[in-house]
Amino acid sequence: MRRSLPVVLVPVVTVLVVLGLGGCGIPDQTGVTEVGPGPSTGIATGNNDTWDPPSRTSSREWSQFVANYLGAAAGDVDTAADRVKEFMTPGAKARFKPASGLRVIRLTGVPVVTPGQSKVPLEYELIGTLGKNGILEPAPEPVAGKYELTITESAADGLFVAAAPDFLLLSDTALDTSYVERTIYFWNNEHTTLIPDVRYMLNGVPPEQEPTVILGWLIAGPSPWLQAVAEPLPEGTATIGKVVPAISGGRLQIDLNAQALPAEDASGALDRLRRQLQWSLRHLVLQTLDLRIGHQEAQHFSDNNYLNSNAAYRLGTTPERFVVFDGRIVRLADSLREEERVPAVSDAANKDVRTAGLSSSSTHTFAALVTGSGRNETLRVGAAPFNDEAALEPVSGLPDGAAYPIWAITPDGTTEGAIGLIIADGRVYSFGARGGAARAVPFSGGGGKISSISVAPDGHRVALVAGGKLYRAALSVSGDGVALVDPEPLRPPFATVTAVGFSSESWLTVAGTRREGRVAIMDVSIDGALPGPRPLDIGNGVVNYLAVFPVNPVTNEFHSASVTFTTGTAAWDAFSNPVAIAVKNLANPPADPPAGKSPTAPFFLN
Repeated sequence: MRRSLPVVLVPVVTVLVVLGLGGCGIPDQTGVTEVGPGPSTGIATGNNDTWDPPSRTSSREWSQFVANYLGAAAGDVDTAADRVKEFMTPGAKARFKPASGLRVIRLTGVPVVTPGQSKVPLEYELIGTLGKNGILEPAPEPVAGKYELTITESAADGLFVAAAPDFLLLSDTALDTSYVERTIYFWNNEHTTLIPDVRYMLNGVPPEQEPTVILGWLIAGPSPWLQAVAEPLPEGTATIGKVVPAISGGRLQIDLNAQALPAEDASGALDRLRRQLQWSLRHLVLQTLDLRIGHQEAQHFSDNNYLNSNAAYRLGTTPERFVVFDGRIVRLADSLREEERVPAVSDAANKDVRTAGLSSSSTHTFAALVTGSGRNETLRVGAAPFNDEAALEPVSGLPDGAAYPIWAITPDGTTEGAIGLIIADGRVYSFGARGGAARAVPFSGGGGKISSISVAPDGHRVALVAGGKLYRAALSVSGDGVALVDPEPLRPPFATVTAVGFSSESWLTVAGTRREGRVAIMDVSIDGALPGPRPLDIGNGVVNYLAVFPVNPVTNEFHSASVTFTTGTAAWDAFSNPVAIAVKNLANPPADPPAGKSPTAPFFLN
């Protein structure tokens, strides 16, 4: 699978080719051809000097012609209709008046070209709309159906589209191959961490032009689903002149107007701005950022101390792995610090445990344990400085049947303001690190009980499953409490979704039932549009819980190798095949394990 990797600022020459339109004819087919999108290969690497947009004359083979047509809209949204019309007969051109935005679709059936017939059916589901600023907005409601293309052929001039749906269509395969993923960053409202915001950049943009494009995205503000939690640049921020990348030396010069800094705390705002820019442009492998605001002298930033502005940067490459065995939290073998005791949880408190969650800040370890069962079930929580034991306090007000606790926000230097989440009776509840009453978290998504939830390391981006469907939402914290705001339904290639976890800044790991009826675990892009390199076939067992340790963004990896899950109470590692977690996999397995007991409820410290 191909992914975007760091690129060096080098000169690139681009060539624009204008295609003409000839006459039309009736196709003379001699066979049946299946037109399929093929497997996704992932987002393109950004080899800007090798990517070519599809053209009408690229192929006279019907299946490839259809695939090329479904990729013709890729590129500048304002000129997409012109590119699509290059595939059309004069009459079709005159009738084609699409709305703005690229309608991204996933083919759900295999289109068939039938001898003697000019119509090609396209069974599809709508993923969303790709608009300006590289934002893919998921479809708010499920839309599926059948489009139809009418194709004609001229012996002299090749194939043409004689009739087409009045939309700018872009297949998920074309999205995959024609665009490169770029992650830009905005500060959260508290200025404690940067929030990643994933965009799509056309794969033909020369590297020296990328800073201008990315700066334009930043000035335009965060994606709609993040606007409640991500702080935009000050109103009126604009560039002065061109963004100038040096061809050698890895220097980048950015000039912004005076509005880019607020009047209050200008020095702090400047530091945050340069960190935001350095993270958003990190893939360009800059040595020095020269940043000038208004008429001030340029400031030069050439160190890596901006990296700690992203909470995901503190993630290690090897996680600490735990399971619950015989009512106790225990470490797994072949895990970081496998010989050490369970952090923050005393031996006295580590009993009668059903599920648990551990997390850390730079100063504290946070623990949440669900103990007992039925009317005796209790969620106990606490936090302590590293190497200390936490005093676990009960959380009241939860319905019976609480699931797996997770920590969403773990502030540095204090336990005040820490936020944990847990699902109970199909709703999400929040709790603090000092116990007390749980509070229901409002969620305005579709109907159905919530069955799974995961929070990204930034503490604000949330993926969850409700009513068998996948959503993303923003976790907002205010004086009124915690809320899941601006939820958006996603359309991964599953019939039903059961569990989800963040795999990286831009990808999710999702479990569910595929359309053919098999249960699988798959990586999907954070908008649900693209599948990743795994699916892992599970068979018929329902995956009711998924734990994923996200990858650190500086590794330039997109999919976590640390994935565990449960079917029923059985715990598994998601390797190339599911591998059961057995007693022998414990860091210190008992010589005489109790009969009928096996590890369950796996999780990571993150």
